Amino acid sequence: MFSTMNVYQLIAMHTTDMVCLHDADNTIRFATPSSENILGFKSDQLIGKKLTDFLSEEFINEMDFTTLMRFFDQPGTRIRYQINHGEGRLRWLETSYTILEGIGNVQYRSLSTTRDITESVHLTEDLMNALSKEQELSKFKTNLYSVASHEFKTPLAVIQANIEMLKVKQTPKLLSLGLSTMEEEVDRLNTMIMDMLELKKLTTGRRNFNLSDVDLVQTLKELIKEHRESPSKPVNINYEIEGEPHSYQADYSLIRYIFSNLLGNAVKFSPENGEVNVKLIYQDDFIEIAFADHGIGIPKEDQAKVFQSFFRASNVGNIQGTGVGLSIVSEFIKLHKGKIRLQSEEGEGSTFIVSLPKT
Repeated sequence: MFSTMNVYQLIAMHTTDMVCLHDADNTIRFATPSSENILGFKSDQLIGKKLTDFLSEEFINEMDFTTLMRFFDQPGTRIRYQINHGEGRLRWLETSYTILEGIGNVQYRSLSTTRDITESVHLTEDLMNALSKEQELSKFKTNLYSVASHEFKTPLAVIQANIEMLKVKQTPKLLSLGLSTMEEEVDRLNTMIMDMLELKKLTTGRRNFNLSDVDLVQTLKELIKEHRESPSKPVNINYEIEGEPHSYQADYSLIRYIFSNLLGNAVKFSPENGEVNVKLIYQDDFIEIAFADHGIGIPKEDQAKVFQSFFRASNVGNIQGTGVGLSIVSEFIKLHKGKIRLQSEEGEGSTFIVSLPKT
């Protein structure tokens, strides 16, 4: 029959938690064999050490060391911390302290129970990340519905007004004007819908990236031709090419979207009969494309936010837009390992410069 001492020894030998006895200085005087799993060291290797000796450097740097030591030096607390495991891994532990009273042995002042909570910590982090993404998606949906309900109303109202006008009277002049106006509004709706679809693909991680040889010069010329032929706003578009053009590996649909959006914005924010300058520069290690206008410009306090989804500068007034185009452009450029930067002065115009690595 087991004695009480035998039972205690059995528990100490087989407990999965690490149990330690500490003296008044919090130095370990006894540790159960489970220390090899918890800390990566055998129990006899812990004698004379403190639990703080195993703290990871990263954890120490993130915490106030004086405050941290106070937790370990004042038994009766529960503390979570990161350690360097004997096998070289970083592990998260949770330790509970109990003050030993009335045992008549000054060698032991406190008892600690420690368990490995690494999996629990990682699970919590995963859940928090998932929650954060869910909150971002929820915010995105709210903004999407808000923008859609507001921005889509205007072109639909214009189309409806022209239909009503043509029901009353259909002279050749009114018919031409009405159809032209409705075509413009349909194009605007299509652009907004495409922006929303692209943003949804990016947000849900469903955007494919397909590389092929892309002729940047030809792509740019086609878009400039489309804008020149558009009846929306008379703007002079100038372009020049510097360096020796060469084929470029990229996703054609993404590159076309980038160019189309930046060129469209330059036209949209320019005054009538204003000037837009596009420059395509082929360097040794990268390709640079600059889109410059002489329009309203962007206030300095807004410039850091222009690539955020649904953000619109404070001076856009009645100029229509969803505020998502530049955020999509920024993400598409990142997919090509490129960068985009902005130079702007309010009232003088804006220049968006795209830099793409040559390979």
